[in-house]
Amino acid sequence: MVNDGADVSVDAPGHRRAWRHPWVALAVAAVGALLAAAVILWLPSVRAVIWAWPLILVALVDLVLLSAPLLGAVIVAARVTQERLTVATGLRGFSWIDVVAGLGVGLVARALVELVAPSTGGLGGGLIPDDSSVMAAMIVTLAGAVLVTPLIEELFFRGLLQRSLADALAGAGRWVAGPVSVLFSTALFAGLHALAVGPFVPVGLLLGTVAVGLGCGVLTLLTGRLAGALTAHVVFNAVGAALLIW
Repeated sequence: MVNDGADVSVDAPGHRRAWRHPWVALAVAAVGALLAAAVILWLPSVRAVIWAWPLILVALVDLVLLSAPLLGAVIVAARVTQERLTVATGLRGFSWIDVVAGLGVGLVARALVELVAPSTGGLGGGLIPDDSSVMAAMIVTLAGAVLVTPLIEELFFRGLLQRSLADALAGAGRWVAGPVSVLFSTALFAGLHALAVGPFVPVGLLLGTVAVGLGCGVLTLLTGRLAGALTAHVVFNAVGAALLIW
């Protein structure tokens, strides 16, 4: 795994560690994942309490509660391991090839989903000009899905979980550490999304999370940077949001 930052360590031949204390980072990631699962299960109870609030506040509460455990885990992991967050997660560093590759992966993943389970449009069709509260809530929800959620999820699943797991398994060789880290982060990524929708998981959601997880995982593994994965995730969500609105 390549890292553009200077603050990296080398342990196994040919492997540059992103996290100097990967097992500590993994422990923090495990706590973050458990807290995220707890929030997902607890969220319906929260919504039942705040259902009478303005819709925009309900949308903001959803976004904050779902994001906090993952973002918190990334920040805590960087603090307790004394890492520079942008370096350890791969957020620092950029190449135009990241954007091109990410765009391709995001579009391919979305195309696969649309072939199996096409998105139905008209999300905004029922809104009337005076329905400003609904419009505001929808804007917050869509902005969160397109801009905020991809950043936080990529920081956690690829930047923290995948990269620290690959570092922890470096002694087994890159042909083991890399694929295992990608598969594990993808499985957890898909699992938390499935948990959020209940016992009956739509095929499109399952396919989409697996495609995004694998695509973003491979991009991160090959480049050592998060820019490609972040681009792919944003493109996937943005096209999906556009199809829902159209």
